[in-house]
Amino acid sequence: MLVRASLGTLAVLGLERARLAARPTTAYLLQYSPWGCTARCMFCSQSVLAKTPRRLLGRVTWPVVELEKLLRAWRRGLFARVCLQTVLRPGFACEAAELLEQLRRVDPDTPASVTTTPVETWVLREWRRLGVDTLGVGLDAASPRVFREAGKPYTWDTYIGFIRRAISVYGRGRVYAHLVAGLGETPREMLEAMKTLYAMGARVALFNYTRLPGSPRDFPGVDTATYRVYQVARLLLEHGLDPLDYIDPGPPPQFTRRPPLDPRRGLLTSGCPGCNRPFYNEPPRGPIYNYPSAELLRRDREAVEKQLEEIGLGEGE
Repeated sequence: MLVRASLGTLAVLGLERARLAARPTTAYLLQYSPWGCTARCMFCSQSVLAKTPRRLLGRVTWPVVELEKLLRAWRRGLFARVCLQTVLRPGFACEAAELLEQLRRVDPDTPASVTTTPVETWVLREWRRLGVDTLGVGLDAASPRVFREAGKPYTWDTYIGFIRRAISVYGRGRVYAHLVAGLGETPREMLEAMKTLYAMGARVALFNYTRLPGSPRDFPGVDTATYRVYQVARLLLEHGLDPLDYIDPGPPPQFTRRPPLDPRRGLLTSGCPGCNRPFYNEPPRGPIYNYPSAELLRRDREAVEKQLEEIGLGEGE
């Protein structure tokens, strides 16, 4: 079986040579498809409509590797988690199960995540039997309007219903809805979407829109200040607080009072436990939207403080 793996993952396994500015704490795998994903998401480089080289997703390179070769290099304890990103094509759900089965023969312990489009409930149960303890759902859009404009497969209601079903299988707090900032949503739409997802029992993994040449369509993106608001809002929801008690959605969005949390904690990569996605959305030289480590966050402390000051979270405020 062929599979793609992020360059950083292969470097940790000793299958590629690469200088890593941050080591991936999760092994990132991507289903192989020579024609890409049959979904027609207008922002995604894996879309069947995209002319982007298939080896690219986000800013990350994903070489093709034989699964058998990857598993021969596998050593338990190298990663905190395995993340398998699926692509929509015939048989993808069963192939994902087969991949997990082979992984479990060499490593029965490392937790696994699967990121998917809506699938049948029996598939969710089968993946769970194979050690998947958290599920990622590529909702991506922050509202039904943006969902349609982004060309997502199925419907908004289908995704929301699927997230509810997934929670019934994996449990509250174990389903991560992926949201991409910069697809044309308003700040209020993004904040309301995050609130809705947490109220359902899901959590949010936040991504910044990455424009790649050859993608089906360009979207506006967001600046770092707006993204910082979204990150701190997500942190507030993680602690049971309502971000709209602290944020004027604008635009531009701005904090009107200081929350009882260190906002810098929200700037670390969000997602499943153990996920740090180094430089998925940005080059290592920055500006960094999702910090893969506390060390890099400390390195950029001065720039980060200015960004937080810009959204009303300066240390003196």
